[in-house]
Amino acid sequence: MKKLLSTLMALMLLPMALCAMTLEPNQRIMGHYTTDDYNEAGWGKSFLKGANTIATDITADELAVFQGSKIVAFRIGLAEVAPVSRVFVIPVDANGKPTDEITEWECNVSNIGWNLVELGTPYQVNLPEGYSLRIGFDYEQTAGTSKPLSAVKIGTIYPSLHYRNGKWLNYGVNTSGNLSLQCITENDNYPQYIVRLGNINCKSNAKIGDEIPYSFQIRNLGEGTLAAGDVTFDVAVDGTVVNTISNATALSFDFSTTPGAISTEGLAEGTHTLSITVSSIKGQPVENPATLTTTFKLFEFGFSRQMRLVEQFTSTGCTYCPQGSANVQALCDLRGDIAWVSIHENMGNQDPFRTSQTDSITNLQGIDGFPEGTFDRTVGLENNNHAYAVLTALSPSTMSSFLDHIAETPSWATVNINSTFDEASREAVITIDGELVPTYEDMMGTDSKLTVYITEDGLVAPQVSGGNDYVHNNVLRQALVSVKGVDLKKNGNTYKNEFTVTIPAEWNADNLNIVAFVSRPLGLVTDMAVTNANKRKFGEFDEPTTLPGDVDGNGIINIDDVTTLIDALLSGQPTAAGADVDANGNVNIDDVTVLIDKLLSGN
Repeated sequence: MKKLLSTLMALMLLPMALCAMTLEPNQRIMGHYTTDDYNEAGWGKSFLKGANTIATDITADELAVFQGSKIVAFRIGLAEVAPVSRVFVIPVDANGKPTDEITEWECNVSNIGWNLVELGTPYQVNLPEGYSLRIGFDYEQTAGTSKPLSAVKIGTIYPSLHYRNGKWLNYGVNTSGNLSLQCITENDNYPQYIVRLGNINCKSNAKIGDEIPYSFQIRNLGEGTLAAGDVTFDVAVDGTVVNTISNATALSFDFSTTPGAISTEGLAEGTHTLSITVSSIKGQPVENPATLTTTFKLFEFGFSRQMRLVEQFTSTGCTYCPQGSANVQALCDLRGDIAWVSIHENMGNQDPFRTSQTDSITNLQGIDGFPEGTFDRTVGLENNNHAYAVLTALSPSTMSSFLDHIAETPSWATVNINSTFDEASREAVITIDGELVPTYEDMMGTDSKLTVYITEDGLVAPQVSGGNDYVHNNVLRQALVSVKGVDLKKNGNTYKNEFTVTIPAEWNADNLNIVAFVSRPLGLVTDMAVTNANKRKFGEFDEPTTLPGDVDGNGIINIDDVTTLIDALLSGQPTAAGADVDANGNVNIDDVTVLIDKLLSGN
């Protein structure tokens, strides 16, 4: 039941921007960061004019130290004048679902910098275990303002949420940092030590024998001081402790980062678990210790990436989209491995290239503005916690560097495209086939997908800020079978899928392209990465690829391949595609050793 408390009793301050905050001895800042930093450059979305609601969740871990405290004030950092009319809190259950217990207070602040809203009736923090607390405010984005919010890159970056059309949506501010929103709490008995762990990061894929660097975040939410070395942590791989380390610096309320590395010697191919557990504080064992867990995958070899999928989200009604297209074109000019797909949506007009399929792809990837783009559907570009990035904000060299970074992990499948087209019937037969690494399902999962797009170049249509005769290229016409792709039809370490499609008369077959890629399923925002992609014109054919170790190219790896490889080395002609067994770019006696070891191990 909605609960409106103290609307009339709320103490409304005169508008006041604060440069620094002095707390009473019994007061603490509750927020994703606790300093007075705010971002003068601001963050926002220009099309969100009018009334808006923004919030962020204080997680259960963050909330632990504040249980039993009371919230007595809010602090709101603004980068532009934006009238704030309400602050509120909403308990969020352990499943991440907001409850209907909303407590809210009216206010009237709007100044650039920090604004203080004192609460006439404090809020008592006393929530069930596992609950988080959504804190937020209503603001007016007036004409002439486009970046009213402040977001700061301090500590772990948590999502900011925007209430729109009856739903809480990820606002995307976490590409710039944590929302400048804090609460002032009071408690006469804050805990002495509460060690909390933040994000754990490690290299997700590594070759056997390489070290895997990792890092994790630590902070102390209690009142006591924890110096360097006061806290120890057990580092375990697959449940076996491989190292014990301690904090290198003193711990405070804000997160600090501790790095480390583990050896992969003796570990098998496939998925492994890395965990960090608090084992002692000031020499005393910890009951119910905090633990962070992540996974990494080890491989012996993989394939080179053939092409890189760039999905551009655009609209003929978008003012800045021609610049986004120009940036992607510059990326294509910079490197020759871009499979560019332009996905159209309505934006203030009826886009002639928008379809129900483009709607689905846009929604499933969480796109909320134009021009935006995804790069192999991989998270991480420019500290982005999403798969997408704003195309006008990226230089071609930045995009290229990110693609090179992704390519440090090899591909687990190849993608070959072959097609025929009957002009009389306008029937096209498209065949996609390729090789798979032996550990394919472990690396990509059992639910990976093959997706095939048909795109068209040379389409002329009016474009806002581009003119009436703007030429649209790489326009998505159709995703075959489903935008979510289809299962790979596997046969051992190969696959082959065939599609038959009738090409509409209004499509120019000479301008059509086929883009095919293998990926994790579409719609899981942090888990839909593309492992390999390819692009071909209608009628073009790809030569078959060869799995490393298949030296004689017959599709079977056995002792005959060892003999063929030795003969090739002795003759000085080790040119077969499968001869580079260890995939290090060189063919020598080491490849013979690796191949024999693989055969003896049954792999």
